[in-house]
Amino acid sequence: MNRPGVALLGIAIVLAGWGGPAPAEVFLLDNGSRIEGQLLNPDESPRERFVILTAGGTRITLERAQVKRILRRRPGEAEYASIRHQYPDTVEGQWRLSEWCREHGLANQRRVHLERILELAPDHPEARAALGYTRYEGRWLTRDELMQRWGMVRHGGSWRYPQEVELMRREEYRNGAEAEWLKKLRMWRGWLGGERDLDARKGILAIRDPHAVTALATALENDERRHARLLYAEALGNVGTPVARMALARAAIEDPDSEVRIACVEQLQSQPDPSVVAYFVKQLESKKNYVVRRAAVGLGSLKARESVPALIDALVTTHKQTRGGRQGSISTSFGIGPGGSAGPGGLSLNRRPKVVKIDVANQPVLDALALITGKNFGFRKPAWKAWYSESQTPTAVNLRRD
Repeated sequence: MNRPGVALLGIAIVLAGWGGPAPAEVFLLDNGSRIEGQLLNPDESPRERFVILTAGGTRITLERAQVKRILRRRPGEAEYASIRHQYPDTVEGQWRLSEWCREHGLANQRRVHLERILELAPDHPEARAALGYTRYEGRWLTRDELMQRWGMVRHGGSWRYPQEVELMRREEYRNGAEAEWLKKLRMWRGWLGGERDLDARKGILAIRDPHAVTALATALENDERRHARLLYAEALGNVGTPVARMALARAAIEDPDSEVRIACVEQLQSQPDPSVVAYFVKQLESKKNYVVRRAAVGLGSLKARESVPALIDALVTTHKQTRGGRQGSISTSFGIGPGGSAGPGGLSLNRRPKVVKIDVANQPVLDALALITGKNFGFRKPAWKAWYSESQTPTAVNLRRD
């Protein structure tokens, strides 16, 4: 059986042979107190007691139930505990100790010594900088104090201006509201055509919340059922916001079904919006001829007189078209035979497909111009431009008084 004196002597020999402070632990007790020291019986299993050698050389034995938790110290922390008393309580001594802590990654301990420096020398610039202070208008301020002085507030772990925080909160609310509408509309979409079809229609047509526009626009774009898309178009018209009108304008161009496109334009007719007109005018420049024609239908239905110059330019548009057979295919051709008579010309290889530019007269554009202006000069752009130029010239006023 080991005698206590022999055990302590063995520990002392080990420490002396190691040549430095032994790693220590912090023992948190069930009564709320704590003891710092080294565990002398680390290999005991099953654990019944803790035999601890404190920094002051005192040996303490604790029952297992008395120890609530053990915090393992890093080697640097143990060394710090043994050397910190070697540094004097002066500005220079505390600064050297804070630098030692910095080099050994002991941030909390370093802060303690930096704050002690400020107690001894409040204007110590290095300590102030290390603690995050900034000199502002003759005063040392922490970063938080500086941000507050600038009128900023803490939000989401960052400093922001109140206006920015308000915008973020609105954005968070908007995203949450849009998510709720996406969920609700997904439910109603599932009801359409089923036993709860009437409930779904009533719910969709009762929508007036601008936050529902994203859900309605998504449904209008993705639902393959014509009757459902007609319902979403009407609902967007009921909401009547600029964003809702732009969703209708896009569908008036992109929806593959002419009935749906017409329904979208009809919703726009009662809600004049310069942004919608500008959108349709921009589509007149499209490389796709069907887009040009659909945009003209929209402008004509809206009777957008400001679009007349753009419509005149779009009366005849140039588009690319691919002509010719497939590369490498063989066909029988007929040519001019002997004596000028038509006859078989033999077999020949088709040429590569050829991309050519063609001019297209756009009847919907002409219809829109006639509807808006009450004039019809056919597809003759010069005649339209001459008329428009003359119509824009102010009429001379006779100011003479007899």
